[in-house]
Amino acid sequence: MFKSFSKLLAGFCLLTLAPLPANAGNTLEHIKQTGVIVAGTRKDAVPFAYIDDKGQWVGYSVDILEAIRQEAQRQLGRPIKLKLVEANESNRFSAIQARSIDLECSTTTFTWERTKKVDFSLSYFAAGTQLLVNKNSTLGKIDTLAGKKIGVLANSTNQEAIRTQQPKAQLIIVKDYANGIELLKSGKIDGFAADSIVLEGLQRKNKNQFKIVPKTPYQYESYSCMLPKDDSDWRNLVNYTLVKFMEGIINDQPQSVGIYEHWFGENGLAPYPRDSVNRYFEGIVNSYEWIPLFDTEK
Repeated sequence: MFKSFSKLLAGFCLLTLAPLPANAGNTLEHIKQTGVIVAGTRKDAVPFAYIDDKGQWVGYSVDILEAIRQEAQRQLGRPIKLKLVEANESNRFSAIQARSIDLECSTTTFTWERTKKVDFSLSYFAAGTQLLVNKNSTLGKIDTLAGKKIGVLANSTNQEAIRTQQPKAQLIIVKDYANGIELLKSGKIDGFAADSIVLEGLQRKNKNQFKIVPKTPYQYESYSCMLPKDDSDWRNLVNYTLVKFMEGIINDQPQSVGIYEHWFGENGLAPYPRDSVNRYFEGIVNSYEWIPLFDTEK
C-alpha cells in the first residue's frame, strides 16, 4: 500500500500539467463581500471529516479547510469565517455546480470524467480501493468477490472499481460509511469497499473487529478538493494553500506536521508513514514554485 504514492504520482502529474481554463468565476469576490467560505465535507469519513463525540466537525480535511480559510483571510485582508455543510455522494457535484458551496474537501477522488462537471485542486492525499471484511472472511483477491455481496457508496470510484474488475460481484448500495459498517456487522453484505485510509479509520473506531483486504488495493485514488469550473483565482488560492501545507510537511514545520501527525501519526486514527507521504508531496510541490515558509507558519 505504501508504494501507492509513487505509482499514483506519475498519473497525477498529467493533471498538474494540463492546461487550465481561463478565469470565469467570482468566488473570491463573493467571499470577500460576505466574509464567509461555505465548504462542503462529510460527516462520517474518519479520519478526513466526521462529527466527533462532542458534536464537532473534525478531521484532516476539516483542518485543510481551516488552512484555506486562513489563507483567504490573509489574501483578502478581512476576517473570513468557515461555514461547513454536509456534502455526500448524492449532492456534492450538484452543490458545486449550483455554487451553493464554494468548495468540497473530503474523500473525493479526481477523475477525468468528473472534470466535465467540476474543477479540482491539487491532490492532498492518496489511497486505494480495498475491502473491510469480517476476520474469518476468505475474501481478498478480485476473483474471490464473484457472487459475493459487496457494499459500496453510490457513484463512488470504489463502486466503479469493483464493477469493472469483478462484474460478477453483487454490488449493494449503502447510504453512508456508517450504514456500510452496520450491514457488514449484520452479515447482510460480505464486504464493504471503500478507500483504504478511510477503512483504517473505521477499523480503529470499531475496535479492530474487522480486517482490510487485499494487501495491494484494487485501484489507487487521488483525493482533491472540488471547485466550481473556470474560477482560476479561487483555485489558485486553494492550490497555494495546499502547496504551502505540503512544503510544511516536507520541511518539518510544526504547524503542518502537527496536523498530519494528529490524524495519521503513530497514535492517530489511521497511521500512515511520513516518508511515503513526503515522497508523494515532493513530487507535487516540485512542479510548482516553492513558497518561502519562514513567514507563513508563525
